[in-house]
Amino acid sequence: MTRAWIATALLACSWLFGLGYYQPANLAVWCLLLVAGVGLLGDIPVSVPPRRHALLAAALMLPAVWLAALPYKAAPALLAVGLAARALGAPRRWPAWLAQGGLASAAILCGQALALEAYTMGTARAHELPSILARALAVVTRVSGIETAVDGSWLVIRGPEHVERVGATWDLLLGAGGVCFLAGGVALLALVSDFWLTSGSSPGAPARVRLPVRAGLRDIVGLAAVVIAWAPLRASLLIGLWIHRALRADGANEVNVADVFVNSWLDLLLLGGLAYAASRVVRRRAPRAAPRPRPPVGFGWDAALVAAGVAVGTALVYWQPVGRPLAGRVKVVERHSTWEPTTTPYGTEVYGEAGSYNYAAAYDYCGQYFTMSRLLETDAIDDPTLADCDVLVIKTPTSRYSEEEVAAVVRFVERGGGLLMIGDHTNVFNMNTSLNDVARHFGFTFRNDLLFRVGTPYEQRYRVPLGSSPIIQHVPPMNFAVSCSIDPSASRGRMFIRNVGLYSLPPAYQEMNYHPQAEYRPHMHFGAWCQAWATSHGRGRVLGFADSTLFSNFCVFQPGKAELLRGMLDWLNHRSVWDRTAAWLAFAWLAGSVSLVLLAAGAWVGVRRASGWTVAFAAAYAGWAATTVVVIAAHRRALPVPPLKDPWPHVVVERTVSEAPLFTGAFADDKQGLGYGMLEQWIPRIGNRISRATGRAAFDGDGLVIICPTRSVPRWYVERLERYVAEGGRLLVFDSPDVSGSTANSVLWPFGLESSPVEATRNAGALVWASALEIPSTPLLASCRIDGGQPIATIDGTPVAAQTRYGRGLVTAVGFGSLFNDMAMGTHWLPEPEPEVRARYDVLYGLLRASLPFRLRTARVAQGLTNASGD
Repeated sequence: MTRAWIATALLACSWLFGLGYYQPANLAVWCLLLVAGVGLLGDIPVSVPPRRHALLAAALMLPAVWLAALPYKAAPALLAVGLAARALGAPRRWPAWLAQGGLASAAILCGQALALEAYTMGTARAHELPSILARALAVVTRVSGIETAVDGSWLVIRGPEHVERVGATWDLLLGAGGVCFLAGGVALLALVSDFWLTSGSSPGAPARVRLPVRAGLRDIVGLAAVVIAWAPLRASLLIGLWIHRALRADGANEVNVADVFVNSWLDLLLLGGLAYAASRVVRRRAPRAAPRPRPPVGFGWDAALVAAGVAVGTALVYWQPVGRPLAGRVKVVERHSTWEPTTTPYGTEVYGEAGSYNYAAAYDYCGQYFTMSRLLETDAIDDPTLADCDVLVIKTPTSRYSEEEVAAVVRFVERGGGLLMIGDHTNVFNMNTSLNDVARHFGFTFRNDLLFRVGTPYEQRYRVPLGSSPIIQHVPPMNFAVSCSIDPSASRGRMFIRNVGLYSLPPAYQEMNYHPQAEYRPHMHFGAWCQAWATSHGRGRVLGFADSTLFSNFCVFQPGKAELLRGMLDWLNHRSVWDRTAAWLAFAWLAGSVSLVLLAAGAWVGVRRASGWTVAFAAAYAGWAATTVVVIAAHRRALPVPPLKDPWPHVVVERTVSEAPLFTGAFADDKQGLGYGMLEQWIPRIGNRISRATGRAAFDGDGLVIICPTRSVPRWYVERLERYVAEGGRLLVFDSPDVSGSTANSVLWPFGLESSPVEATRNAGALVWASALEIPSTPLLASCRIDGGQPIATIDGTPVAAQTRYGRGLVTAVGFGSLFNDMAMGTHWLPEPEPEVRARYDVLYGLLRASLPFRLRTARVAQGLTNASGD
């Protein structure tokens, strides 16, 4: 059994690397740990149903393999492959060994997945240990020689220089790896016990199932005792290692020596010790081979009951009733908020913080789908004012609301209104204090912290999981910026955005914006976090979101962020009878009871019929997959993308053939300034909305911008591009002589245009535009020559930009893209532009208006200066 316990530890740690639970995900390490676990479990006997039923079970798990994301798909995949191999008669030795190990690993992984999901949900609500466990942890730490006291949810430790605080959290005491080991160990004990094995008293006697309850409970209690003893020792070892590293570190590196708390390799090493201890205490031996009973019965009523029970449970967890839509009247509260206002237009006149760090673009974007209005500083927050809206948005308040105003908001929700509250990191400008005056009435609060990603602090990638809330079902993969976390406490609701691999630091009050440095400090909390919370109150709905930066002008059109804001408002603009607490609790109790009864009945029938756990698992995965597909379809039907009521021209920034660096957050990813994030941000200043797209989705807009393409251009892409322009689309292509391996001509040749980097003009002087465009001239260092079409910009008579009509559309080629890279545009949006940089802005605006669709703020839609001049 020693090998089996080691395998259980390896599989437990594989989740940490596969999910990136504490440090960035590493799929290569995850795969190696998984393979090692499978290889070590090859001697665990697993009984399988007859061949026909085994193949049917393997087939039933294929939808789950297709639907589940990594690393969750490993369990059904191993189970399906193992059953198929055993049914088809895998050769002896290593193929049969791996098939057997795959089946055993699948059972262990299933148990670990369920336990990890429960642990993640629990710790995302509250990381802190109960006081009794915090005191017990302090006792063990003191015994190990470390001076420790307890202050609430903190361990107060005498460090090498001064007293430090360490969070007494579940992740410090036990960790996700320990939870997975415990759950996997229980599954392992079930596998090697006689519970799953059938035998007969004589060769001709009917099979029966032995239930060694006493022995099984003894083993489980022994395993739990080992884990309970190991947990505080693990925590004290980590604290001791941190102190040791701090003593040896120099001043520059001392602040980051606490990364030992989020090191998955250390978890792997410590889980090895736990596996050895378990093998010494839990002495059960794995049978050399399974008994030879009558072949187990295959699928029957037991499988149907298990599938039905899992289906009902899945529906309870995944399904969120959307309800009927309201009128779509959205009111944004500007009262008590001087941060990120919607009142300063995102145009071509105002720059710096005032022009970019506001919600004007988000307000205009939402105005395409909803009827938008503002509650200004001069307006009252009372019942009559709130009566003419369906959704109220309270974002980043910088002063507190009065008790009467809070009461009016609560009554608004109770009567059936929707409330969106948007907070930010570290209680900057006392935003979270003001928000929590309102949020407490709905059972949750915004924490005064800041979340960083372990390893890459400001690259917080989020991908919508399977079976997600309908709020985020249309959201592509996106990046967070500088989020706080949300404390749901014990309130009823859902974490519609939950993330792992993050650590939390408190405010740095010595900084103007309270923003702490991204350092690994001993007082950090780490693990799973709630970043968006949905609940209901009375007849209304409430959402809390923890990262206001995402909806500022410089971020809102990055992938996923505008879609997230639209989804939250659309969800709040619906009502359902299930929003009421009593109705939902009654449904949850009924569905949960039915699910448990069905599962218990299926288990009882399965034991009586000796069907085997593989049949039950296949039925469970089939029930899960079928219900998941149904729930996803129901969500998409109930909450589709809302129709456009007042559309703005849509410009797509193409990412199939272009890989020019763009922003993924507030500032440039390319620190050398050679990216084009500023160019992308400046496009909507002329009056349109933008998005990024790849593949065929790139042709869904009214205009298409391709920035310095370097990827190969497939034939289907050229054909689709030609059709797009011929049908009236507008295409703007930037090229530059500093681009290595440019593929711009593969895009331009079908339209009779060509870019010639070999004949680049260098230090040629001023860029001169066609007089009809009224674009100012500007100095230019280098450009490609553009041949074909009608020249619209020249240098000493050499054409460097040209346009051509193609069908009902327009194509513009520009050879001096580097004039608009991030360095040339001022590096980032925060400072006021110098006169030379401002001149480049004006050149860009003129070029964009001449090439792309846009909307004048005083008119309906303007098609471009070329059309306005009669071209």
